[in-house]
Amino acid sequence: MTFREILTTLVDRTPGALAAAVMAGDGVAIDEYARDGAEVDLGAIAVEFGRIFGQSQKVAESLYGARDGELDELLLVLGGHQLLFRKLDEDSFLILALDSTGLVGKARWLARNLLQEIREAL
Repeated sequence: MTFREILTTLVDRTPGALAAAVMAGDGVAIDEYARDGAEVDLGAIAVEFGRIFGQSQKVAESLYGARDGELDELLLVLGGHQLLFRKLDEDSFLILALDSTGLVGKARWLARNLLQEIREAL
């Protein structure tokens, strides 16, 4: 599957999902997909929150050590949106934007199930 097919599957099969992207560590989109009418700027989100993801990784490592403190996922719940970040490798991550009632559990499950396909596409 291509990135676009994977992202489309992730967004379209998750109730409340608005958009998803595979991002490089510097916040540049490798590929992204958004539902029609979704007003989410994943590029801006990735640049800003990508730093938070990196800092959260450092906190996790300082608390639990490099082996047990590896951060795989980060969920940010905001007033109108939920943002799920999933580490793909050392240089890239998946970001999924959901509305406030989106099913995060379903998003996490689908992301885990599609993770190998995403990594193979990298």
